[in-house]
Amino acid sequence: MQEASPFSSLDHATAFARDLWFNKSPIRSWLDAFSAHRHIGEAISRAPNELISELNQFGAKYRKKFGFEFLTTTNRGHSYKILEEVKARCDNNLIVELDIASREKFILIERGLTKLWERLSQEKIQEDTDETGEVVQDSMEAEVGHSNSSDEVVSTGPTAAMINYDLNKTPEENESIGVHV
Repeated sequence: MQEASPFSSLDHATAFARDLWFNKSPIRSWLDAFSAHRHIGEAISRAPNELISELNQFGAKYRKKFGFEFLTTTNRGHSYKILEEVKARCDNNLIVELDIASREKFILIERGLTKLWERLSQEKIQEDTDETGEVVQDSMEAEVGHSNSSDEVVSTGPTAAMINYDLNKTPEENESIGVHV
């Protein structure tokens, strides 16, 4: 993604990431990304001990069957729903589960890109304000004009370049290389 940046919009960055994730990334990259996630029993600390024990049991069954951690976009506060989900997904075959897990992971990638884009846009707005001393509209919407080239869109509002963000890493791992999402 770094080589293709800067992106003209969040939609452009997301479309590029979607194509990269679903069409150009080898399954090994998916497996590496799935395995980077925490075990579901560790991710849910406020649930009753009996529920955590059951989540650990089914998380281990899932990991043994598929070779990677269970991945869900369900809110961690809904631990009973997560338990139902992991139980049901343990019955899937590998092909079905790879499809589901890759879609779940991409939802997490989209969320990370959105947070990154918003942060970079706010930083750019702040930079523009500091440089010009002007009040800048507190919105990411901007008028778009066309340059001399029909392939290039020039935004009159704030833009942000995508920087070193590895889609195969968790947001926490990306923070360690200086990208905060």
